[in-house]
Amino acid sequence: MSSTTSTAFSSLVNSLTSSSTTSTTSSSSSSTSSSELTTESFFQLLAAQLENQDVSDPMDNSEMMTQITQIAMMQAMNNFSTAIDNFSQINTINYGTSMLGKDVEIGYYDSNGDLQEMTGTVTKVDIYSGVPTLYLDGDEDTGYSLANLMSINETDTDTTE
Repeated sequence: MSSTTSTAFSSLVNSLTSSSTTSTTSSSSSSTSSSELTTESFFQLLAAQLENQDVSDPMDNSEMMTQITQIAMMQAMNNFSTAIDNFSQINTINYGTSMLGKDVEIGYYDSNGDLQEMTGTVTKVDIYSGVPTLYLDGDEDTGYSLANLMSINETDTDTTE
């Protein structure tokens, strides 16, 4: 690349990076980090690189294919990461709802910082923003996170003596 092309290319990279940091693109399930280049930014860079390339020394086809392959791999990794996040959230919800009817021991710290333990049967599970909250023995006011679980037992349903 010539120095003029290099300067124009650097200018474009800087403008794309700064516009990426000033605007946040969000979708229904995720938002783009303020410091990363998006796929659209990558293709803008590639187009600018092709437009500003030196006619006597054009961009190598294998180099272009390598760049396109890299962006495709990044998209695939991003899609995989999103799928894993969704699976993790579904798994957490399933785990929380599977606590219904189980006898559990909950541990939590009171206002003095002392560990308090409580046992009871999970009678309700609320799910808010994908996070289950457990309620014991019909108490609708005090919910507990799954992280507070210390032990889980099957409810004793044996009625024969």
